Amino acid sequence: MPDSIDTRVALDPVTFEVLNHRLLSIVEQMGIQYMRCSGSNVLITGNDAATAIMLPDGALAAVGPYIVTQGNVLPLIVDSTRRLTSEATGIYDGDIFICNDPYLGAIHHPDFATVAPIFYKGELVAWVGASGHQLDTGGMDPGGFSVKAVDTHQEGLRMPPVKLVERGRVREDVLAWIANQVRDPLVELDVRGQIAAINAGRQHVLELIAAWGRDTVVGALRQSIEYAADRLRNRLRELPDGTWREVQYIDHDGHEPNIYRIVCTLTKSRDKLFFDFTGTSPNARGLINSTYSGLQAAVLSSVYINLCWDIPWNQGVRDCLEIRSETGTVNNCAFPAPCAMATISAVIVTIDACWRGLSQMLLASERYRDQAMAVWSGTSMAPIFAGTSQHGFPFAATEMSHFGGGGGARTYADGVDTAGIVFNTTPNMPNIEDQEAEYPVLYLFRRHLKDSGGPGRFRGGRSGELAYVPYDAPDDRLEGLFAGTGAEMPNAIGICGGLPGSAIRIARVRHTNIPDLIERGEALPASLEEIEGEHEILACKHTRSPIERGDVWYHSWQAGGGYGDPLLRGLHMVAADLERGAVSETAAREIYGVVIRRDGKPDASATEKRRAEIRAARLAAAKPPVTDGEEMRFRGSGVVRVGDALVVDFERNEIRCGHCGKPHCGAHENLLPALRELKAPLASAGAVRGQDYDAGRFMLRQLCCRHCGTLVDVQVALEGAPRSYFRIEWPGAAGDEIARGHA
Repeated sequence: MPDSIDTRVALDPVTFEVLNHRLLSIVEQMGIQYMRCSGSNVLITGNDAATAIMLPDGALAAVGPYIVTQGNVLPLIVDSTRRLTSEATGIYDGDIFICNDPYLGAIHHPDFATVAPIFYKGELVAWVGASGHQLDTGGMDPGGFSVKAVDTHQEGLRMPPVKLVERGRVREDVLAWIANQVRDPLVELDVRGQIAAINAGRQHVLELIAAWGRDTVVGALRQSIEYAADRLRNRLRELPDGTWREVQYIDHDGHEPNIYRIVCTLTKSRDKLFFDFTGTSPNARGLINSTYSGLQAAVLSSVYINLCWDIPWNQGVRDCLEIRSETGTVNNCAFPAPCAMATISAVIVTIDACWRGLSQMLLASERYRDQAMAVWSGTSMAPIFAGTSQHGFPFAATEMSHFGGGGGARTYADGVDTAGIVFNTTPNMPNIEDQEAEYPVLYLFRRHLKDSGGPGRFRGGRSGELAYVPYDAPDDRLEGLFAGTGAEMPNAIGICGGLPGSAIRIARVRHTNIPDLIERGEALPASLEEIEGEHEILACKHTRSPIERGDVWYHSWQAGGGYGDPLLRGLHMVAADLERGAVSETAAREIYGVVIRRDGKPDASATEKRRAEIRAARLAAAKPPVTDGEEMRFRGSGVVRVGDALVVDFERNEIRCGHCGKPHCGAHENLLPALRELKAPLASAGAVRGQDYDAGRFMLRQLCCRHCGTLVDVQVALEGAPRSYFRIEWPGAAGDEIARGHA
């Protein structure tokens, strides 16, 4: 169908602001309508949904404040709908299409997307869309994650664009077909909630057109896109040019504990960003892959949050980016590779890789340095329990507490504890009492996880841990499976010498005495260590297995990365963390180097001595880095800083330590050989950094000043994998430019 409108109305600033905010209000209201109609715990307790308004050609103009990655793919769903809908089927006023095929625009099978055209006086003026994560999609295992799948056909319902509503009438046959494929009857209610959201969006847009006129409203949609592109281009011109390479990892593909790497080389040139994923591992046999839709959604999400905090999130941002990726890789897989776990593996790990590159770029900007953040909780997870509820209906539930991930540390403050998952702009966690009222489970505890936040001058936000048992289940048992990433290694990497946050951990305790304790009314265990029984650490991806009466299921999730060397953290900040249980005595002494007196106060002189010992030990063990052509180079003029760790002084022709002030090398020389590198175990960043899954494959690569031993950068490294590096050029540099390879 051809696009009917090419409206180019230049709106005055006041009219534009009024209409742009009204459009943003509409997409937010669509989400509220959706959630009020849905009974899904994933939606209600996690806001795992998206809404959007798009132009006739599908260009994103306004997106709701929910799951950013889902919002980013709704234009791809519109594109597939327009391309694949036959002339005989047609696209008419009142139609709504549904699609969840990852190879046609969805991120993964559980995200059902609905899109609908908006016609005004017979002309197509816009599209609206609503997407939501469903409780179940059929397939081999409950919850939409078939851990043992080897191709996408085994992952349950996979719909191309299908007409769900035809000219205003719900196609009950299509809805019955969907309901017939899934385990949980709430899926049907959830889909009806999406229909309600679409209808609300369509109505509000038409009301806006009736009040302001077609040309004005469509002009506002187009102008929002142009405005976003102009604002982002201007911001990019203010930032240094350069190239930053980051490497991230996915552990276990559902079949084998293989490691898959995602390599992101970010190049910023003038007013464009280039994301090159050359070097990324081939797609996996298991469910961890993502299609191109997930890759693009990840890149956009990282750019939105790091660079567009005051810029509309729409097609204008996409127009400033170029993405290069080879089909057949783990974050751009080839059909029919399985990809049901895309959102919580390849997509979020791609966000992590892009995120750290962007944060390193911000660290090199005097104006925007305070916007840099360490990586937030580096992964998400799908802890699923299923069975028959105490109310007698079948269910498949995803435990959504992991949406309270730790925030990344900032350049001036700690990350926020259990702040959320970074791609969810309105993060939420389930209320424990609501969970217990809805499902046959009893929570033993849910609390912040000690030592989880990435150590640093400013600490990463903490994550959490929880444990539950079956309770009042009709047949005294449930079934559980788990799909998570980041157990063998953390993905929330710190910046400027900050250490990574915690990895995930999954455990089961069998043959416990919990039923007896409940029957006797005695206190229940408040930690994993207190639970009596047979303790077993489970793989981060494991297939469906029974949860018997008295079995305890436990998991913890990732926290945020730190900023700056932990030895620079204020003594009283460490003492306060220790007093409130955020860090342990071991971490306070061994990682932060703080000695606490018996009265709970820090001992300044003993701490100074302890920190000197740690720095000396680093220098004694550190060696010049062995590189394979990687370099850290700078071009510019005047005196510039990269975070707190480096001062690049072109006037004195030296790069010097930002802490001790001693020179590393000349301003135009490769900095990397002038630093010292210390290879340390992941455990040196704290507890729950993969110790339970350690196969000897990962380490911390710590780069430090060769004079004072202060950390400059810390990377999670796999032997033989590419090294992270950067080349930076500030405005006013003379000579050849560094970052023009993609121009």
